[in-house]
Amino acid sequence: MAATTNYYPIVGIQEGLSPGKDDPLRKVPLRMEIDDWFISTELLHINQRALFFPALWMFSQMSPHEKLSWFQIAGIHGKPFVSWDEPGENPAVDGKGYCTHNSILFCTWHRPYVLLFEQIIYELMKEVVNKYPEADRPDLLEAARTWRLPYWDWALKKPIDGDPNKRDYTVPLAVLDEEVDIRQPTIQGHGLYRNALYQFTMPGRITMGDPSLNDEDQDLRITASKILDPETGITYTFPFDQCEATSRHPKGTGVNQAWVTGKQDNQAIADAMRDYKWDPETKTENSKMGNMTAGLRAAYYRVLTIETFEDFATKRAPNHGADDPVTKDYAFDSCEGIHDNMHDWCGGDWTEPDNQNIRLMGHMAHVPVAAFDPIFWLHHCNVDRTTAIWQTLHEDPWFDGSDPRDEDLGTYAIEFKHRDKPTDPLRPFHTGDGEYWTSSDVREVTALGYTYPGLEKWLYTTNGVYDKQKHLDVLTKTLNENYNSDWSALQKARLTAGPGQPNLPKLARLRTLSDKPVDLKTYDYVVNVVYEKFALNGNKFTIHIFVGKVPDEVPYKTRTTQVGQVVNFSTEPGSLGNSDEGCGNCRNQQADHTESTGRVVLTNALITRWKNQIAHEDNDGNQSVLKSMNPEDVVSFLKPNLHWRATSMGALVNLPSLKVSLAVGEAEHFADRSKMSKYHNYRAAYEVTSGRPGGAGPEDRLYPPKYQYTIPSGYKD
Repeated sequence: MAATTNYYPIVGIQEGLSPGKDDPLRKVPLRMEIDDWFISTELLHINQRALFFPALWMFSQMSPHEKLSWFQIAGIHGKPFVSWDEPGENPAVDGKGYCTHNSILFCTWHRPYVLLFEQIIYELMKEVVNKYPEADRPDLLEAARTWRLPYWDWALKKPIDGDPNKRDYTVPLAVLDEEVDIRQPTIQGHGLYRNALYQFTMPGRITMGDPSLNDEDQDLRITASKILDPETGITYTFPFDQCEATSRHPKGTGVNQAWVTGKQDNQAIADAMRDYKWDPETKTENSKMGNMTAGLRAAYYRVLTIETFEDFATKRAPNHGADDPVTKDYAFDSCEGIHDNMHDWCGGDWTEPDNQNIRLMGHMAHVPVAAFDPIFWLHHCNVDRTTAIWQTLHEDPWFDGSDPRDEDLGTYAIEFKHRDKPTDPLRPFHTGDGEYWTSSDVREVTALGYTYPGLEKWLYTTNGVYDKQKHLDVLTKTLNENYNSDWSALQKARLTAGPGQPNLPKLARLRTLSDKPVDLKTYDYVVNVVYEKFALNGNKFTIHIFVGKVPDEVPYKTRTTQVGQVVNFSTEPGSLGNSDEGCGNCRNQQADHTESTGRVVLTNALITRWKNQIAHEDNDGNQSVLKSMNPEDVVSFLKPNLHWRATSMGALVNLPSLKVSLAVGEAEHFADRSKMSKYHNYRAAYEVTSGRPGGAGPEDRLYPPKYQYTIPSGYKD
């Protein structure tokens, strides 16, 4: 279906590549991890940085009236809710926005979106080449041709301050400073250059709501968001219209100068990502006594073990409570779910309101303006990488429109109740032939001109034939080493002291232990969460999970007992755009009471509590310790100690749709690191949650009756 002849063709960077796009062994450049690329001393990467940063700044300073400006490309994701590159096309839904969140198209729609961003930068990089002497241009053109947009591997623990023995989750080095030192066509040969990864800055430092953005063709002004707090009836104003630049974790109240010019608290992002560790004396986060919280690495790894594409791609709930309830190991976690948490951690929570009910939040935490922050593109490049890794591990599963989650609730471009299929257009993105991209078209990333480290199929051939098993063995080993903290925690727990063994180390580092790894089959404990995405009229909210007494302060700043959270990355559907326009998808999901899911893993945090016999005080003041990791002891321990709370706008909120359940399952971890761990056979332990506000019971049918766990009769706590 050709929409128009006046389109921008998104083809990816194809110069110098084999024309055989359908060849699965096609050799293409890699999208690199951004820290690896940014600090690399290779001449190729030095030259790429010399082109990239000037090109990125040029991109950011294009007139917002230009179709290929950063402003308009970011606007595809939400505000200002106008069509892009589709002259003459009518919307399929009475409402605006291309939003594919909570949809089976989440992963595939964002793939050509990131490709578009990458392609525009590449074209500008070639322009920068012309600023250099002719003798330098061949090497610089080669640098541009082999450059691809870097990704931010937020699930990988990296060296802190250059110390390889001190690792943690962190923010990319490339986003930290307003200027970067790069090669330049000057006598000095290098110098400081404006860094558009630090923040997006409006051209000419006009505001995002400047009247000049409204012309006779279309109104591009970014409006302030008016968000109603259904708990208090107060409408708060988020003045994105008055920003000259984007912010992360803004501070202060009202429209202050830092908000206008952009405030970047990148350390707050790192703090939000990091685990809380238990120390018996100081309770500092530098302790080696084990995690008290769910870890980002483990959550990421588990997403890669999900078996079906629907489970992996979207956090939208399947048809819970239907005549045929879920009978398999449905994954309450998803790629979209972990993506949502990162958006919230990057943007930050709401600030306190001023006397005019004005509040602030970082752009990444607000769906309609998230794509204006440059960290959005590094983040979504990693989401795309995660999808590509999953596809390599699970090559056959895809989607075909038959799953309940394939039913779309409509966007600007998709009709209400349409069954999404891989051949459906991913509007508004056009191919080089004038057609719209489809999910089938974007299924193989090498056809788009790139791939990721570890996915180079051409490295695993025998006599020209792809050796898939050899490739998977190497890939899985890398994934286990980088992300499978479940494996290392269980191996350490096996070899270190348990209660009553005072002469053995407790949760020592694995490399200090002499025993070789063994195959382990253990119990696994997770908290599953189901909720209506638009329960608070679409307002963003967070569901906090606690093991132990719930802290008194709200919002919850400390993590002494908070083990994890599920973020509902959402936004109010009815008052986001100009006048009364907003996201059609969001409106329809609200009317349909569409549910979303999330998961918090408890296993590693429970091991720390058991090994160290940490006394827990419940909300009634009673104390208990976890006696073992066996289900009867864990379930008994969690009855008085597992809690949950929902917050929005820094205050407690009531979610009538909330269903929280504890599930007991099995995890299999293998001594052979070329095998992925397996998580399966989950059963709902409703006795922990049933009858409590927001707690799930058998009547919610999250699991069929035969998949329910009960404490064995005769068990004594």
